[in-house]
Amino acid sequence: MTVKAKRIIDSTDVIIYADSLVSPETFKDSMAKNIIKTSSLTLEEINSNVKKYYSQGFDITRLHSGDPAIYGAINDEIQFYEDRGMEYEIIPGISSVFAAAARIGMELTSPGTTQSVILTRVPRRTEYFEKEDLETLASHKTALAIFLSASNAKMVSKKLINAGYTPDEKAIIAYKVSWPDEKIIETKIGDLEHAMFENKINRQALIMVGGNISGSSDKKSYLYNGEFTHLFRKSSKKDR
Repeated sequence: MTVKAKRIIDSTDVIIYADSLVSPETFKDSMAKNIIKTSSLTLEEINSNVKKYYSQGFDITRLHSGDPAIYGAINDEIQFYEDRGMEYEIIPGISSVFAAAARIGMELTSPGTTQSVILTRVPRRTEYFEKEDLETLASHKTALAIFLSASNAKMVSKKLINAGYTPDEKAIIAYKVSWPDEKIIETKIGDLEHAMFENKINRQALIMVGGNISGSSDKKSYLYNGEFTHLFRKSSKKDR
């Protein structure tokens, strides 16, 4: 989490958190007296709790996930606050995709591999966007982070292979990144379902393929290249 998020969590009065996505370790130092889990609650029940504590003047922290802008389902809650004139602030965090990249020790965008990262999912019971089907997105061969699809790993493998990947290409399963029981599992695209089953994983996992995961490049970045000039640096190459 960010330093600001840590400070707010530690000093808040009420924590309402997604217990299926957020480790209790996140708020172990918090002064909060009221801590509410949301995995079994409806939106109406969550908002009812927020309204109750807000009306009493308490400081409330609503914890969604690494970063609430990615699959955080915050739009409906924001509308609830705005309809009632409630003050709120969205605090950015660190998405599991970037936490996973740090754990793996790799750059998602790199010269000679890809300049783009696609974040997506394979829906089962949720809304389906035909133009954003995994097979279509995967055909670009960019770095690809697939959320909320651990229980649908067989379909993920099928769509990736249909998009042009081979069954033997590398894939990473990042399970509960930053939790005490996190796992980073290296496997093959064709073995995703087996790897999930073998490690007893059916949720809270991110599947990563493409980009540097598929294969690195010897091409170096221009960022610190002495022969590459920009606003802050002149070329170190001597004129001939």
